[in-house]
Amino acid sequence: MVKIARNKKGFTLIEILVAIAIVGILASVVLVSMMSYRAKARSAKMLASLSSAVPSMVSCWGNSGTVASPSSGADICDLSSGYGKWPSLAGDLSSYSYGGDVSNKNSWYVSAASGTDDRKICCNSAMNSCKILDTAGSTCNATTPSY
Repeated sequence: MVKIARNKKGFTLIEILVAIAIVGILASVVLVSMMSYRAKARSAKMLASLSSAVPSMVSCWGNSGTVASPSSGADICDLSSGYGKWPSLAGDLSSYSYGGDVSNKNSWYVSAASGTDDRKICCNSAMNSCKILDTAGSTCNATTPSY
C-alpha cells in the first residue's frame, strides 16, 4: 500500500476564529478612543469660534455699540454686520447651546454648553478670552473662571 503525502496548507477554523477575535478587540479599543477624540475636536472648534468673537465684541463696545445676546448666526454688534456674527450652532456644533450676559462691557460672559459632550466653553471679562471647562455643569460667569 502506498501512502500519499499531503501537504497541509491554510489555517484551521480555530486559528481563524482566534484572529477574528483579536481584530475585534483591537477595533473596539480604537472605537472607544475615537469617541473622545470627536468630543475634544468639537469643543476645540467651538473654542476657536467663540474666541474669534471676543475681539468683535470689544470693537463694538469701543465704538459705542451694543453687543447682541449670543445667538446662532446673529450679528454680534448692533452697529453693522461688519463686526461679524455669533458662531453658527449647526452641523457638528448642533449639540451646543448659548448662554451668557453681554449687556455690561466691564462685566460680561458668554458660554456655550454641550449636553452631548458634557463640556462648556466659557468666555468672560475676567479672562478677556475663552476656556474649555470639563463639565457642562461648571460655573461660567463674569468672574469665574479666571486665570
